[in-house]
Amino acid sequence: MKSFIQYNEHSVQTLDPAEDDNKGLFNVQDPKSLQQLNGYVGSLADKEYLQPEAAIGQLRLRLGTVGLDFQVPSIDGDKGSAVAEVTQFGGRYGKTTDNTNAGEGDIEDGDGISHKKEGGLKLEFNWEKQANNTYKVFASLV
Repeated sequence: MKSFIQYNEHSVQTLDPAEDDNKGLFNVQDPKSLQQLNGYVGSLADKEYLQPEAAIGQLRLRLGTVGLDFQVPSIDGDKGSAVAEVTQFGGRYGKTTDNTNAGEGDIEDGDGISHKKEGGLKLEFNWEKQANNTYKVFASLV
């Protein structure tokens, strides 16, 4: 019979998570993860919607599973585009290792992405009314 220590050593050797190169989609600073996430976002255009707001609402729910959120832009007209700023895990607020001075002005209030990915992350939307009175909505993370 194996002791717990022997069992634990065996499981660490065989199930080492460092061997798995599959990073989570929440790693938006990784180009491969961002490309996969953009494929997920791009699948929004595979359907037609009665209202473009419904498509954007579904996308907001989907992105929430990886900790991303954005303010829903206003949709006006039968055709148009909009850009929304994306935040991750509710943003980042407080003292960080980057701002360790004692002054009150050193508190960071960010989007949770800009410190990992230069310029942050934006979500671009395009919508267009079709001949059958439905909408096609296209989205992309940039």
